[in-house]
Amino acid sequence: MALSRNKSYVHTPSLKPFIGLTMHEMLEERVKKNPDREMFVFICDNERVTFAEFKKRVIDLAAGFLLKLGLRRGDSIAVMGDNHIEWPLIAAAARAIGVCVANLSIRHTPQTFTEIMTQVSCKALFITRSPDTLYQMVCEMIPKLSESIPGDLNSKQFPELKKVIAAGSNCKSGTLNVADISISGCEEEVTKAAKKVTIDDVSHFNTTSGTTGLPKLVLYTHFLTLNGNVFAPDQFDEKQINKLACLYNTIHSLVMQMSQVAPLLFGTTSVFPSPAYNFDKFIEVVEAERCTFVFLVIDGAVDLAYNSICDKYDLSSLKSGFAAGSPIPSDIIFELNKKRGIRLLNLYGATEAPRVSSMVVDDNPDVWNTSGRPFQNIELQIVDEEGCPVEVGEKGEVWVRSPLAFRGYHGDIEKTKQTITENGWIKMGDIGKLSEDGYLTIVGRIKDIIIKMVYKIHPSEVESLVITHPAVNSAQVVAIPDYRINEDVCACVKLNEGYNVTEEELKTFFEGKIADLKKPSYFLICDSFPTGATGKVDRKKLQQMAIGRINLPDNPYRTK
Repeated sequence: MALSRNKSYVHTPSLKPFIGLTMHEMLEERVKKNPDREMFVFICDNERVTFAEFKKRVIDLAAGFLLKLGLRRGDSIAVMGDNHIEWPLIAAAARAIGVCVANLSIRHTPQTFTEIMTQVSCKALFITRSPDTLYQMVCEMIPKLSESIPGDLNSKQFPELKKVIAAGSNCKSGTLNVADISISGCEEEVTKAAKKVTIDDVSHFNTTSGTTGLPKLVLYTHFLTLNGNVFAPDQFDEKQINKLACLYNTIHSLVMQMSQVAPLLFGTTSVFPSPAYNFDKFIEVVEAERCTFVFLVIDGAVDLAYNSICDKYDLSSLKSGFAAGSPIPSDIIFELNKKRGIRLLNLYGATEAPRVSSMVVDDNPDVWNTSGRPFQNIELQIVDEEGCPVEVGEKGEVWVRSPLAFRGYHGDIEKTKQTITENGWIKMGDIGKLSEDGYLTIVGRIKDIIIKMVYKIHPSEVESLVITHPAVNSAQVVAIPDYRINEDVCACVKLNEGYNVTEEELKTFFEGKIADLKKPSYFLICDSFPTGATGKVDRKKLQQMAIGRINLPDNPYRTK
């Protein structure tokens, strides 16, 4: 690791050659090495699929169905739903022939769904078998679906979208059935299409919030997707990552990377205990399947460290894991190591640069509250407002540069220019500082962002909705600390003269108007907002005032 004397700059060079294969070529290589090893285990679907079986199903699906639909290299499809075998299967089939995949969340509002589908020009939408309300949700966003001929959707809102393919009970009027779409004997056709795919073709899109809350689409190429994950064995013994317990939905960038890419790179088996987050089912499956590795965000880390139900199961096989999304407090990391024997890698990054740095539990305890040191292939600097590196130990914005970071937002040149400098530095939006030995500490954020588990919520988006209530004169949205989900949303409102409304009535008003995760958990009615010398609302003081009024309890698990 190279440090710049007196300047807040660090570079960790690569110790490994890059992988020059596409995702499908990597699958073929893995089949040669481990044909009979299980690649995916979906407990909820009663599905256990080996690498060889998965490749066979991918080929049948890719050639027999996707090509038959007219999908070709450069086209896009979308996948939406909970964790089921059809998700990685359809995604891998698409990538095999150069079709890119947009990962959609069931939490997306109709506006976000529309933005993504139109930006990417999706030609097909796949929905999984759960939640069983997914078909109805999609019908609300695509009103023509229920009355259309299966495979021949005609929607003015989504002119490119012709096929909606569904699984299980979500396969209803206007949809094609996933179970009916496999056609065998197409290996030659897939091989021909796969040869045209390059490592620089787009593998998939993930979304990240914009300054107004509207989605920005981050493109991941085959190259970035594969090479961004090769660092894992440098941190863990490969035996420690041979069976991954997948606790969260694969819509999340890092969850998708680990659950679908780790098997290709390391021969890992990805085990899905349940369609959605279910901690009780998770620990039951860890014991039964002898899982060795886990990806955690803050709620799962809290449960695994402190939930007494863990003591009823043999979790001794679980040796290591990644944590990301929002900072995991050092006392939780220590507790996992001391009580469970789990070596946790606490990651710092963003959708645009997923893996920047990490802190591991066997580092010096003095650095447990840092974000660790940069990974391989990472340059990191702390800069002032003019973009010049500050002195070591001084605060500034975190900038990152790497051949494994994103190249820009799809279809949005202006936002790309705002995020990436002419020299390729990505502005992370966090305020941090570097120590003399290269440890990064995040001390704040440049913009007011609420981080709820792995989700970034822009206060302005919530505020613009809150003020639509006829009783509300003005609103300020602030973050409320929460030991289990990192931060929650609080709306502080001033009412119009003559209006009287309760906090519960405000909560009811916003049902269905915004994604559940963005809805304020707290509404506080205020006579006034604290202001600074210039008359601008002092959000820090307002946040402190809100925390005082809510009187949140301390973390009941925190060690004294």
